[in-house]
Amino acid sequence: MENSKKTIKYKDHTIKLTPHEDRCSLFAMTILNGEGKEVKHSNRAGKNEDIAFENAKKMIDFDIEYEKQETEK
Repeated sequence: MENSKKTIKYKDHTIKLTPHEDRCSLFAMTILNGEGKEVKHSNRAGKNEDIAFENAKKMIDFDIEYEKQETEK
């Protein structure tokens, strides 16, 4: 397995994947907000890069929707 980190931008967030074997997962993920602060981390992001990035995107989408609903109250 490659030891380099993979990084993408998504909706003003940065998603970083790091190879990390944990149970049925091969990647860990770290999500940073637009200010570069860590907002989420998981040692079990997915069994391949595509799944890990999709899982991170779902977490970001969920948090954005949750925050939107909380501000509408």
